[in-house]
Amino acid sequence: MGHNHELRCCVEAPGDYAVKAKYALSMLLIPLGCIPKWVHREALEEGGIYYGPSSAQVTSEAIRIPLHSETIVFFQRRSIYPLSNTVWRTWENERWPILFGGPEEHNQDIIASTFFWLSGWQEYTVRNRDFHGRFSFEASLQAKLGIGGMPCVDAYREWLAHRIEASGVDLNRRTWTKRGWAFCPTHDIDYIRKWRPGMIYREVVQYLIGNQLKQSVPGRINRFARFLKDWIVPGDVFKKALTRMTHETEKRGGKGTYFFKTDGHGPRDVYYPISHRFVKRTFNWLKANDFEIGLHPSYYAYNHAGYLQDEKKRLEAAANLAVKSVRQHYLRYETRTSQLHLEEGFSIDSTLAFADQEGFRRGTCLPFKLFDIQENKILSLWEMPLCVMDGTVFNYRGYSLEEAVETTIQLMQWCKRFGGVCVGLWHNMLWDELDFPGWGEHFIASIDYAVNEGAYIGTLKDSLAMYLNSDV
Repeated sequence: MGHNHELRCCVEAPGDYAVKAKYALSMLLIPLGCIPKWVHREALEEGGIYYGPSSAQVTSEAIRIPLHSETIVFFQRRSIYPLSNTVWRTWENERWPILFGGPEEHNQDIIASTFFWLSGWQEYTVRNRDFHGRFSFEASLQAKLGIGGMPCVDAYREWLAHRIEASGVDLNRRTWTKRGWAFCPTHDIDYIRKWRPGMIYREVVQYLIGNQLKQSVPGRINRFARFLKDWIVPGDVFKKALTRMTHETEKRGGKGTYFFKTDGHGPRDVYYPISHRFVKRTFNWLKANDFEIGLHPSYYAYNHAGYLQDEKKRLEAAANLAVKSVRQHYLRYETRTSQLHLEEGFSIDSTLAFADQEGFRRGTCLPFKLFDIQENKILSLWEMPLCVMDGTVFNYRGYSLEEAVETTIQLMQWCKRFGGVCVGLWHNMLWDELDFPGWGEHFIASIDYAVNEGAYIGTLKDSLAMYLNSDV
């Protein structure tokens, strides 16, 4: 049996909620190699999935998932999820939260729970944002439940898969070119060179003279000497890192995705000309070696159509290709952002991670389509879920190199366990031991683990296309 095996599914729910339920069920089934065939309950005589309030009146041949009336009421409002509703299910020695339904397994609503996570319902209802306007892990339900980086949706899918197989259906799960999981090394190119005038001023005036780092005199002198060596030695450290990242990935048989900026509109953006010879050479090398070039929009472009449109056009003209993948600068994202991405012709986003903690912001390590809550519709934009970033583990979390590697490997193990994709983000500050010690070693340790554990290592675009067995 090939992919896209049809599975009869019946959803009985009010119109607005039926759209939500069908989205969630589709996203659960696609990785299992199934697509739902929407039918009335009478068509379930030979099996299938029923989701609705009247499961007792449905044929015993069908897999029955209960829809409770309070679930419908919850999603009719812009409600913050009440923690008291959570029930827990132990599976393979771990406790997993079910957000809707009762404590008995036959009353647990994994469809509504899936929709809550994948749609970003909590981001829509919880209004707290950090300094950069981002939904933070601290404000999340994951933090309140103490589940950290656990991909809950993927556990729900496994429970559903067990019931489908028990009903006599053989599943042919999607894979990554016949490999069980994937690793996508991605890189946001915020800067092309380190030693810009502002950075030199920082070293001389702020650090050496002003002692903003609160160092001893020998410590300040030592840092200044290291700075002079970095500055004087030919080849900027950020340029060298960009080049080295590509070669480290290539020599391990993998490919990567590189997100470039094309403009700046505020102090959080550092402009660099994409017409620069070094950038042009990098574009040519990436294209010649089947790496991917994506857009890293400027700080305010996440909700500014004009900025986004102009920046994408500039990148496509400079790189001479159609750009399909995008990741927002500073991981800034709101409901409107996905619609702007669609209008500009993007098919893949990889922004939706927590900046302040590693893990799975939307509860999954598998690709999924985004959902527009305000318009109540499924979007044709795929999310490749970012789960770990160098700045998160070293800056926000303050991990040592050993802790950062251990945490990253734990996330990669989740991805391997559920047949998902580990999307990691490393900036081209790697191997800058003056300001970012250990970051380069973290990248090497991560990609080596992926190689040793048999992951497919590819770009976002190629990985998704191979997973779906279609162009994206």
